[in-house]
Amino acid sequence: MSKVRVIRDQDPTEAGDDFLRVSCQGDEATGVFTVIERVLSQACGAEQTGGWRFRRLFGGLLESHDAALNLAEAYARHKGVPVVYAETRGRQA
Repeated sequence: MSKVRVIRDQDPTEAGDDFLRVSCQGDEATGVFTVIERVLSQACGAEQTGGWRFRRLFGGLLESHDAALNLAEAYARHKGVPVVYAETRGRQA
């Protein structure tokens, strides 16, 4: 089983070249709309400068922010992705 590091509300460049990004909006009373994306760095253009490739893995309503993070962490462990970057701005306590 792979170890997964969780980064919360920091600079996503700390996540490295391969990570999951979890974005949550809403609150637990009405449901949390969650988007989970796989983010990979890739060389772009003739200069081979860095860029990002995004692939949406999940988009939908979950019961809580914790449920969203648990889903992302389980996927990351399964696929060997080392980092989950959690964007939880506007989180309602």
